[in-house]
Amino acid sequence: MTLAKLATEKGVSAGDQWVTVPAAKIREAITAARAEGYDFYSFISCVDHLARDDGRAPFQGGRTRAGSAEHGREGGRPPSNSGAGAVEEARFEVVYQLRDLSRRRQLRIRAFLPAADPVIDSVHDLFGPANWDEREVWDLFGVRFTGHPELTRILMPDDWVGHPLRRDFPVGGDPVDFSQEHEEWQTAPRRG
Repeated sequence: MTLAKLATEKGVSAGDQWVTVPAAKIREAITAARAEGYDFYSFISCVDHLARDDGRAPFQGGRTRAGSAEHGREGGRPPSNSGAGAVEEARFEVVYQLRDLSRRRQLRIRAFLPAADPVIDSVHDLFGPANWDEREVWDLFGVRFTGHPELTRILMPDDWVGHPLRRDFPVGGDPVDFSQEHEEWQTAPRRG
């Protein structure tokens, strides 16, 4: 199947093409993109769409049936990886960046996942370096990759609780002990 047939949405941003595909079809989409010349893997990343800067929920327009074509960039909510006909909030956006070096093209493949159970198939066997990136996305966002050979922490300590790049992760912090000279370096310089 071609990437165009798998895409539920497509566009161009900053001169680079992007497509949105159902999360359940991510392996097919990556394989199709590779067949179309995008044979250089750059990275995988994730976006947590828990809330917008203006306080409104992301993707205004209410809920959309997962897998339907009712969503749009401005309108409805993007699909999640749930089964056909289910209604779920799409919270996480997993982004795969691929390149076609011979034709100098870039492609972003996006898939949206629900908040309750963010799971997507692993592509580590299609692009070897994805192994490490999938571990990073799991470690920092909590997105699980089905079929990954060893989904373990890569950046955070093994005993870390939670996923620190989720927008609902408590920010908190430890008090910092300054040296006794802190007033000197926090004070504006004297006028000469």
